[in-house]
Amino acid sequence: MKLEIKKMSISLLDDWLEYFDNGDFFHSDTWAGCYCMGYHWKEELVGKNPWDCTKTGAAYNRECAVKLIKQGIMQGYMAYADGKVVGWCNANDKQAYYSVHMDFSCEKKVKSIVCFCISPHFRGRGIASQLLDKVCSDAFDDGYEYVEAYPFVEDDWVYHGTKSMYEKSGFEVCGEESGCAIVRKYL
Repeated sequence: MKLEIKKMSISLLDDWLEYFDNGDFFHSDTWAGCYCMGYHWKEELVGKNPWDCTKTGAAYNRECAVKLIKQGIMQGYMAYADGKVVGWCNANDKQAYYSVHMDFSCEKKVKSIVCFCISPHFRGRGIASQLLDKVCSDAFDDGYEYVEAYPFVEDDWVYHGTKSMYEKSGFEVCGEESGCAIVRKYL
């Protein structure tokens, strides 16, 4: 399968919205309205709690996500197959995430990954791994010291990626917090 990976930009906003508005990638209604806002939540930035994925919450999350993308605050990568988005990775400077309950005292330049959304028909084809490789490559080019991610210790929730995927890509486990492993790849 030929896959094209593109870094999020305002020019790709319509593709991103199409994916989140009409995608069949969520495993439950609980996530259908997240618009990948959970880790960007800061009351003065977005107001209501983005973990509210009800119909009302989804509309609000969508509005906030559009605002953050236009401001360059929400960043990441989209995977395209045959011109259609089939995957998304929310990756940004660690300081852009207000709801990552991990150590923020680090003085180093850190790229964090908080979410992968892969369409069900495309799962198991290495799309998340390809997105991960692109994040790491660009992070190196942009002068980051390491890439950090937070896969759940138990594989019940895989939207952070799996620990084994990170380990195969050269990440090392360097801690654990709130049921998540903290994995890092030094660049």
